[in-house]
This record gives sequence, structure tokens and C-alpha cells, in this order.
Amino acid sequence: MKNYINKLFYFIVLLLGLLGIYLLISYKPFADETNFIVAITLPFLVIIFYKYFNSIHIAFKVLKALLVGLALFYSSMLIGHRFIYFTEVQNNRKVHSQSAVNFEKDNFQASLQKAKKENKLIFLDIYTGWCGPCLHFSKTVLKDREVSQVLNSKFINLKYDAEVGEGIEVNKKYNKRAYPSYVYPTLLILDSDGNIKEDIGKKYDTPDIKTMQDLLKKYN
Repeated sequence: MKNYINKLFYFIVLLLGLLGIYLLISYKPFADETNFIVAITLPFLVIIFYKYFNSIHIAFKVLKALLVGLALFYSSMLIGHRFIYFTEVQNNRKVHSQSAVNFEKDNFQASLQKAKKENKLIFLDIYTGWCGPCLHFSKTVLKDREVSQVLNSKFINLKYDAEVGEGIEVNKKYNKRAYPSYVYPTLLILDSDGNIKEDIGKKYDTPDIKTMQDLLKKYN
């Protein structure tokens, strides 16, 4: 029975550590958080401590159990919180992809060439999976029929996650308002050379449907 409990204990601790490593690899911002890295390494340290620390004194045994319990509680709570956060970010990214606005699938340079060829301006939306205003903007303003009709007919539309793929470089280039913390969503009107023609977010913060409708009338 004792051997079974030990194996179960080691399995749970190992699972916590592996889950933490998976989150660290899957979502780069976690790599910058010391507390999260400590939470990942603690389970492995607990295994070593639990397996090789063999004191004959009751006081040390009590201390050992207390330290093991606290370390596992800390790790499980922090890693669990990060896992929920990670899952929410992934779900939010799916919501951003569901829009009435036709966003280009080509890379940024190809989109610039398309804008020149069609003599159109560019609407650029830079967001993150954890940004509440970004999510609200995508779920409301970008699903409005009047807003989407103007954007689809008059603009080349680009949407980038600031933390994924090409969006990282685009974000560094255009999100200059509060570097290095940045401001999201970053909503810009660009000319076909990629120069900023209007900073919507700076002027209107995160516009609602009516504000966006009024703003787009001058481009319609």
C-alpha cells in the first residue's frame, strides 16, 4: 500500500511539472515570470526532497511534510491558474477569427502590394488573446453590418495577434504609444506604403459601433 501511495505521489508531482513545462513552451510570456518558473521546478525539487531526506526525528518529519504540502499547494494553484488563463487565451483567439470583416491571409508585405494594386487604404487591428477591450471590439464592432461593409469594400484589412507569428514584428513596428508595455487594441489606418494615416485607438481609445461608423464615413 505504501509503495502504491509513493508511486501515485511521484506521478502527481511529475504531472504538475510536465504541465508547467508545456505551458512555458506553448505561451512565451510565461517564460518571463520568475514565479511561474519556480512553480514548475518546485515539484521536481519536492521529489528529490521527499525521496532522499530521511530524518529519524519527528520534528524533521513534520517539517518535511509541511514543506512538501506547501510546495505542492503553491505549484498546483499557480500552474492551475496559468492553465485556465492559457485555455481562455486560446478560446479568445478563436473568437477574434470569427468576424464579418474579411481579413487578409497573406503576409504583411503581400497585403501592402495588394493595397497598392487596388488603390486602397489598410485597416490594421493588433490585439492579444488576453485583452478584454480587443475581444469586445471583435465581438461587437467588427460584426456590425455597416462597419464591415465599409471595411470590406474600401480597405485591405489586416488583423494580427501581437504575441504570435508575424504579429510580433508588426506590433513592434506600429505599437509605439506606450513601449515597452504597449496598448491594445492598436487600431490604425495605413496608406499602401505602410505609413500611419490615422491612429484610431489613440484618438478614440477603443471605439464603439457608432464611433466606428462615424469614423469610416470619411473613407466611404
